Amino acid sequence: MSSLENQEYWLGLRINGERYALPASQVHSVFLCPEVEQSIKDLKISGVVVHEGEPVYLRNHFQLLKTSLSSNSAMTWQQVLKRDQAPWVVVLKDDVDKGLGFRVNNIVGPFHSSTFPEAAFLHYNGSDFHLVEVL
Repeated sequence: MSSLENQEYWLGLRINGERYALPASQVHSVFLCPEVEQSIKDLKISGVVVHEGEPVYLRNHFQLLKTSLSSNSAMTWQQVLKRDQAPWVVVLKDDVDKGLGFRVNNIVGPFHSSTFPEAAFLHYNGSDFHLVEVL
């Protein structure tokens, strides 16, 4: 392995027809949650699911992740996912463990892959994945 390479485990995310990769070290948990978020009108709670007894506060992926996509692809990145087409929830790690998560259409991995510094994507199993990072 070249000293310029960085080997790490990644979680592949499918969002709006595009493939993205997030370092697995930044992921707390991933679970299948096809049902809609709880909404209690009296308490005005929405965008919350419960996983293993803990609340997960859902945000849009583009509110929690940053990508280096070109401006041509920014429109696709900024599209809000429809709940019925995004059954997977990814919960991010946080020092305070706030339980912030987001929905994705599908996941791949985790998988092991090498990247080079300044690379905008990685290649795994015949597909390119755009790299994303937590804001």
